[in-house]
Order: sequence, then C-alpha cells, then structure tokens
Amino acid sequence: MQNEVAQGRKADRRHFNNPHPAVEAAGVEAAEKGLPVHACPYKHPAMLASWLKGYRRAQQLTLNF
Repeated sequence: MQNEVAQGRKADRRHFNNPHPAVEAAGVEAAEKGLPVHACPYKHPAMLASWLKGYRRAQQLTLNF
C-alpha cells in the first residue's frame, strides 16, 4: 500500500522539468518584438510547436468589449 503511494509521488521532481512554458514565453516575446516566424531558434518538432503556439497567441487580435 505504501509502495503505491510512493510511486504516485515523484520524489525526483520530474513533473517540474517541463521546458514548454518557457519556450512558449519565448515565442510570445519574439512576436512582441516583431521578429519574423522564421526566426524560431528551435528545430525539435515539440519545441517548435510550443514556440509557434506562443508566437501565434501573441499575434492574435484581442477584442475588448
């Protein structure tokens, strides 16, 4: 029983090792600076997708009604 609880909690803190929010924030920053899309520094498909997600989100038109 205790072994199952111990496996549920990750003692090595792997769940804090997620680079995607930082990569997405870099995409937002690039869009705010006005950099072109081809300026993305990432080649790995997952990192590229996260960067483009942030870039695209920053480029969207916001309507404040």
